[in-house]
Amino acid sequence: MRTELTSSDLMRQTLKGHIDHEGVQTLLEAAAACDEAQLCLADGDYKAALEIALPLILLQSPVVASRARETTIAALDELVEQALNANQPQHALRYIEQWLSLEPKGFFPLLRRAEILQHEIGDLHEAWTAYLQVLRHYPNSTEAFLGLAQLALMEGNPERAYPYILRAWQSLANSEWAYTPSMRTLQAVFEDLYDITAGMMQWLGSADEARELTQKAIALLGETELLKERMQIIEELGD
Repeated sequence: MRTELTSSDLMRQTLKGHIDHEGVQTLLEAAAACDEAQLCLADGDYKAALEIALPLILLQSPVVASRARETTIAALDELVEQALNANQPQHALRYIEQWLSLEPKGFFPLLRRAEILQHEIGDLHEAWTAYLQVLRHYPNSTEAFLGLAQLALMEGNPERAYPYILRAWQSLANSEWAYTPSMRTLQAVFEDLYDITAGMMQWLGSADEARELTQKAIALLGETELLKERMQIIEELGD
């Protein structure tokens, strides 16, 4: 004898077929792990936070994966600075590479890698490549133009530095910033930019214009050590 299924039976069976106890358990465990990673982050145990959060990024649940990703990046950011403070730039670079595996076009990690290669490791060739990679994705990065100009000057090549100094000034109106453009950030970048621009003016044959530019920089930014040193160099070398 054939049994006819009522609409209620069909609805009940459909509902039962979609109840996913394992899925609930997985999400609960993942959420608990994210909570634990956040606590580790708050307590300053960045390695533990990274170890817990990183595997969760692979979960198919977008909400948990997104939260784990944010925690992982925050931990990596702290670990980079810890490594640099411990004079371990290679460790810092490894954390940066992990960061870039999550954000291949991440503005901050791309620029941070270039800065570490330039200032901490002193690999000018790799730093040059890294700054150019920043500009491929962020063509108005004042910070990257400044970095390239500094590298050229470190190589003793003012002619190579000139176009990057020029581009740094040209990019200012539409500039893109990897660092939060706080007063402190802008002060540091503009101090360096005025310094190397004044040096370029003097190299191009005008100590007077270099002096005038440095005086304007001091009026805007204050009499910092870097600008005082630049003024001293201008006076010592003259035209």
